[in-house]
Amino acid sequence: MGQSLTRRRGARWSCARKSALAAAGVAAVLLTAALLWRAAHPLEDAAWARIQADGRILIATDASYEPFSAVDANGDLFGFDVDLADAIARRWGVTAVFENITYDALLGTLIVGRDDAVISAFVAQPERTREVSYTAPYFTGGTVIVIRRAGGPALTGAPEAWAAGKTLAVEYGAGGDALARQWARRAAGVTVQPLATAGEALAAVSAGTADAAVVDAIAAYRYLADQPELMPTGPVLEPQPYVIAVSVDSPVLLEQLEVALAALEADGSLGGLRAKWLGEAAR
Repeated sequence: MGQSLTRRRGARWSCARKSALAAAGVAAVLLTAALLWRAAHPLEDAAWARIQADGRILIATDASYEPFSAVDANGDLFGFDVDLADAIARRWGVTAVFENITYDALLGTLIVGRDDAVISAFVAQPERTREVSYTAPYFTGGTVIVIRRAGGPALTGAPEAWAAGKTLAVEYGAGGDALARQWARRAAGVTVQPLATAGEALAAVSAGTADAAVVDAIAAYRYLADQPELMPTGPVLEPQPYVIAVSVDSPVLLEQLEVALAALEADGSLGGLRAKWLGEAAR
């Protein structure tokens, strides 16, 4: 009886092993076939084909948000995003052509095929992924804590615990204001000092009337460019990653943008743009 049971178990194991091997073999064949098909049938992307044929990439941007995209006195666009688009275009040997359009309408230009990409301090909208695709972030906005470089209370651990006993200058009604008030409810001795602007909050730290400022990251980086006595501490809070958006029908363009961004980060070009437009603190 024991030998018979052993033989039956061995037979079942042998059959299962043969089935597994067969399945693995089928999977390998299917994978190989898929790779061969992909090589023989590259992804279709009308936008990328047109960019290569025309020598132009059409960029939608909202030129009302300095220092990322704005218009000068001569009507010319300038800013971080403009320089980024130009840098990507140069890598491809093409020219970036810009359309200045309101922020809420940016994705619509991709969906109807009027523009190829959105480069406009754009924060990804996950609910739109059936229509558009996003690159990895090239910059992260949000809220930062700024302290005095000499003797400032550097952030360690949880922000609410760090905030205990400190006076925090904030821009009234901004994200940093909300965060500081949350910390004040959770930790002892937190004083929130609301001021009219992020610049005033940062000036309070310079003057020594506040231990730290909790303010918009972009405003902070621009202010710090001329205030070397201050510095950001800790990570960006409530991060807002800025991405490039393209139509879901532009998979090759998306792939090429990812490659270009990685190359610009690796060779220091992106860091240089962050430093140029936002100061060394943003590098």
